[in-house]
Amino acid sequence: MTRSNNYTIEILFDSDSHTKTLFIGPVPYFGSASFFDKFIIQNDKIIIEAKRSAIIPLDNIFYNHFSSLYNQILKSLVFYYASVRKFSKITSIKILRIRQQKVLEEKVFNNKEFNQVLDSSFKLDYIIDQDRLQELFNGTSKGQTTLISISYILISNTLLNESDKFEKLWKSFNRLYTHIAGNNQDFSCLRFLRQFVVDHPNILTLSAKRVTSLTTDKLRNAIRWRGMFLDNYDTEAKTQSLKDFVIRYSDKRIMNILLETKYGYRETFLKNKGLFTQVETHIQNAIALDSNNDNEVVSLLTGKYMYFVRNKTFHGEKVDSSFRLLVNKEDNELRFLNSVLEPYLIDLINANDIY
Repeated sequence: MTRSNNYTIEILFDSDSHTKTLFIGPVPYFGSASFFDKFIIQNDKIIIEAKRSAIIPLDNIFYNHFSSLYNQILKSLVFYYASVRKFSKITSIKILRIRQQKVLEEKVFNNKEFNQVLDSSFKLDYIIDQDRLQELFNGTSKGQTTLISISYILISNTLLNESDKFEKLWKSFNRLYTHIAGNNQDFSCLRFLRQFVVDHPNILTLSAKRVTSLTTDKLRNAIRWRGMFLDNYDTEAKTQSLKDFVIRYSDKRIMNILLETKYGYRETFLKNKGLFTQVETHIQNAIALDSNNDNEVVSLLTGKYMYFVRNKTFHGEKVDSSFRLLVNKEDNELRFLNSVLEPYLIDLINANDIY
């Protein structure tokens, strides 16, 4: 079957800077193993040149979310905003169907006929490596993961409260860790991801920098350690898991907090199970080494504490965080968590060549 229908999609932006090319090249599309579309992405416009065998009603492109053309548009927009990292208003979208060099159909959508995918508050503070960003163009599982994950990061940087931002970032995180681990069980994925970071300690450049200035007091006051420990180790039967948790870490700030909280508020459990001496010795030895391990703090916050927060929030165990009268401690905590989780996600995306 010949691909005799040529479609040209032109997306124009309200840009006040000189034209700069962000990407030019072939991009595969869903449903085709061997054919490609041509993307030209600049700071003031996007042009997609596509060939298809079918005649696609131009009015339906935006309504059929399974349409290959629609998904190519989404790819181009995610790449565009992740590259320019600020809001640029889409002023118009023009779609042409051309056959034998003749324009057979033309449709122009003005900015009142479609939604801006982001709003004027959008601003992305972190740079995604361009080679790693281009992974979103591929039709592979990794490509889809990169596309979906970045789309949530972009939306999280619009005018959202801290609770809604955390929800978007967690969905981005969920997509990333399930792909990296090749598993759909959260606990197994997060455990796998922690080992992945241990095996590749240099990938956490942005998120490690975010926590490096934290003192023991700042780290202890930033989150609800008591709530996490009592939730995760609520019975004496889970004391072995608590011991394993302690042994996995060596950062002196985490160790000091364990001492200050009387071993995660579970000193009695540890003594009853004969594990106290082992835990106490590990903590004291780690404190004596007097070393910070920023990667451990990032892993604890993202894979342990945020999972605890996520479960309390997503499982409906508390009143929705948006339902409040004034900024409170929970807002401050979520703001802190978001400030760690977002650069952590960028770090993971920037490492997508090794998973």
